[in-house]
Amino acid sequence: MSRNCRNRLIIIFCLSSILSADTFRHRSQNIVYTGYATHKTNNGLNVVNTLEKGQLELNLADYQIEFNEQGRNPFVPVLAIDDEIAYEYAVQSFESAIIEESDKGPLMILIELDTPGGRVDLAKRICAAITGIKYCKTVCYVKGGKHGGAFSAGAAVALACDTLYMAPETSIGAAAMIATTEAGLTMDMKQAFGETVGEKYNAAWRNYLASLAQENNRPGILAKAMADMDIAVVEVKRNGQQLFIDPQEQRANDAFVRTISRKGELLVLTAADAAALHIADGVADSLASLISRLGYPQARIESNKRLIAAKEDFEKALRRFDQLKEKLDLKFKEITAKSQRSALTRSQAVHDLDELARNAEYLLRLKRSYPDIPVSEEAILQLVNNIKAESKSIKAMR
Repeated sequence: MSRNCRNRLIIIFCLSSILSADTFRHRSQNIVYTGYATHKTNNGLNVVNTLEKGQLELNLADYQIEFNEQGRNPFVPVLAIDDEIAYEYAVQSFESAIIEESDKGPLMILIELDTPGGRVDLAKRICAAITGIKYCKTVCYVKGGKHGGAFSAGAAVALACDTLYMAPETSIGAAAMIATTEAGLTMDMKQAFGETVGEKYNAAWRNYLASLAQENNRPGILAKAMADMDIAVVEVKRNGQQLFIDPQEQRANDAFVRTISRKGELLVLTAADAAALHIADGVADSLASLISRLGYPQARIESNKRLIAAKEDFEKALRRFDQLKEKLDLKFKEITAKSQRSALTRSQAVHDLDELARNAEYLLRLKRSYPDIPVSEEAILQLVNNIKAESKSIKAMR
């Protein structure tokens, strides 16, 4: 095994020791507990589930925390992100689910990923939820599927995890920030906001990706090259060490290895290249083989029910919304037809408009409960007000 490989394994082991807390040794007293910490607090103390004394409230700063898996529960929860990152309900569910799963004391939390990307603001919330997990290791598995990997904002989610593995035929990268117009057209940030403002957005995003990468001992410049086509990267050997640098930073004694990314292109890495370049920690054929490879062949694998239920709940609400909208449209057509035939009495008009108002108000409540329903709250509110105004006008007629 090379020195670089040994050093990398030592770093990964040390990071794991920090991230997963299972044995708690008091720094000044002869007190040792085995178990797992949760994110729950009471009067500034962390709730810790221990084998020795059950649930305790501890000041974790008073303890040296070691990773040895003692006292953890033999299961691995799976949180799947397998489509575009576009819905607030899904992100809210993820934020709750990852804390919920961490506080159950699993062996690790596995984020299963296959996404073309999506909204940067939502992706950042997912990343914050992942990096906010203090007492359980997070592992990303880029599983492949209809999207073939983790792209755009999805790459950020992958980089946020403590450990990253990829299925053989997957890729990661192409993470430039783009803007979408009201007409659905996409353009880069400089086209949308001008050279100066656009570059500010781009700089913030590429530095954000780099910080996620570097936090987990991954090359920040490669993360930047995924987001900015003006960044070129070459691999060199310097004093026996593998380095990734801008071509202009190459020294006379550097041994050139290869060009990783050229200007004018966004970096996209295959699973094999991602592992070779230390963006990924390895390649795994399947979720089951990955969990076995990480040392948990007997672990129980559980799909998170909160995420599944949230998706079903949203789809149900969306169907209900569409049904009510169709009902409203039909009622409008019915009222219009009757009015044109002079077949609509005053009392019938008031009755029909009041029914329309009730249905429109229900639409408004649905929208407020499910912000991702594809219509603006302002448009529904205006509809409600217009119907009520028309009903009030008819009632006031003499």
